[in-house]
Amino acid sequence: MLPAPFRYPFRGERAVDALLVGGALHLLTVYVPVVPLIPLVPVLGYLLVVFAALSTREPADRFDSLPAYPGVRSVLRTGLRGAVVVASFLVPATVVLLVTVAGASQLTLTPGDVSAGTSVAFALGSTTSLLLAVVCVYLLPAALANFLANGRILAAYDTDVLARAAGHGAYFYDVLVGLVAGAVLLTVAGATVSVAVGFFVAFYAELVAVGFWSRGVSRALPDVVAAA
Repeated sequence: MLPAPFRYPFRGERAVDALLVGGALHLLTVYVPVVPLIPLVPVLGYLLVVFAALSTREPADRFDSLPAYPGVRSVLRTGLRGAVVVASFLVPATVVLLVTVAGASQLTLTPGDVSAGTSVAFALGSTTSLLLAVVCVYLLPAALANFLANGRILAAYDTDVLARAAGHGAYFYDVLVGLVAGAVLLTVAGATVSVAVGFFVAFYAELVAVGFWSRGVSRALPDVVAAA
């Protein structure tokens, strides 16, 4: 039997509606001509609603059903503020990687001209960006949980909360499994995008990852999620 985080997106009276809306919003990213990421704001808003709801439920009831979509204004507000938190955690690694790649692309060296210093600089830049990405993604669920509990964006950067989560075994397990499961499902989504099914699989992948993350956060930070 599949673990509960894989099954809960299909539970509840509005599960099908939620999956259809989420998948359709992903699909809209292809057809919005100016800013294709705009439809993903309400998607993120709803994912955060799910994350908060699952984190605060009792373990026996956590994966009973998907929460209903709240009002449009509430979803957009949560999505926009959540996007600030997500971007702030992912941008540093992205910038370092882009700078490293851009610097390497400016070099017109033949293999014989590549010095040890050039190789070391590129290796250090790429390794640093990778480590930053790993650390930032690993801490992101804890940051989002504290943000949602306090209602303030600055709460996402509480070092005490982040440190407590980072050293917790259950948090490590659930965040890692959520990332791996989400990545595998997103690979499937990418392979089926041409027939539109992939957009709905992508939303399902995000819900699965959120399910694992919510469980990890509730175990590592029970006092934080209780305040939500």
